[in-house]
Amino acid sequence: MQRPPRDDDPADVLVVGAGLAGAAAARSLADAGMRVRVLDKGRGPGGRLSTRRTPTGAFDHGAGVVQATTPAFRAWLEMETRAGRAAPWAGGWVGVPGMNALLAGLLDGLDVRWSAAVAALRREVAGWSALGADGTVIAMAPRLVLAVPAPQAVALLLTGGAGMAAEGLVEALGAVHYVPAWAALIEVEPGSPLGGPTKGQDGIVDTLHRQADKPGRADVGHWVLVATASWSEVHLEDSPDVISPKLSAAFIAATGIMDGAIRHVSAHRWRYARPLNPCDPAPFEGQGLFVAGDAFGPDDSGDLAPAERAWHSGMSAATRLRAAGQPKS
Repeated sequence: MQRPPRDDDPADVLVVGAGLAGAAAARSLADAGMRVRVLDKGRGPGGRLSTRRTPTGAFDHGAGVVQATTPAFRAWLEMETRAGRAAPWAGGWVGVPGMNALLAGLLDGLDVRWSAAVAALRREVAGWSALGADGTVIAMAPRLVLAVPAPQAVALLLTGGAGMAAEGLVEALGAVHYVPAWAALIEVEPGSPLGGPTKGQDGIVDTLHRQADKPGRADVGHWVLVATASWSEVHLEDSPDVISPKLSAAFIAATGIMDGAIRHVSAHRWRYARPLNPCDPAPFEGQGLFVAGDAFGPDDSGDLAPAERAWHSGMSAATRLRAAGQPKS
């Protein structure tokens, strides 16, 4: 029986970020025989594939369904379906029992440190160090896969003084822009009848999912509403307390469910919901630093949906890392 990893175990690669891109990169590298350590500020896997669990059930409050247009991504989703972690739905796939189950197989058996908030990344002679908020080293390794949104990646590199070591990459990442999305997690009385749209939705509702309609869910009365990018942009800096009643009203308008049937509404802001201008980081990578995420990939990946591009980006980053060999000190 393999013992659990210890803090002082050496790692060949650090992966910062355990969303789909980071998880795909970590799995590919581990399968190639590398010792991988994954750091994520969350309490469990997800990123934009997060599932929030509450006392009354769960909400897929990020991406509600993922699409596959490339054979490789489709093959992976079909493999996850055979493993019971995914199921076809609405022309795409969903994780079972929640969207974050799509990451479970990728991260299974890996050295993953949850609630590990990285405040800065520093280039050392021996490689890369991930620093906590107090400046102490959380983990270090000769090579690094940075799998977080571009603005966060830039902040981590600059805060740790690594901007000069990755000057071209920082500039490329700084040019990436995103659109936001507000999501509402709505719980209604089970069995509440749908009345259909009662009035115009004023351009607020982008997608609306009832959890119980998805395979493997028993979350009766749970809905997720995702607002349009344009509406979310206008209200980006509003507080969740301000957003919740606005999205509750949009939900009532879209479904005809009576206001009195709504038990609870909470709002979640995705500041980096979808990249507008994906870039290819490969020409700017070096010194053992590689980048992955839904904003990164070659020019021909721009038409892919974010989840599919994130998976391909993670796999590609792992391939580039292995091909580069040991970084020069």
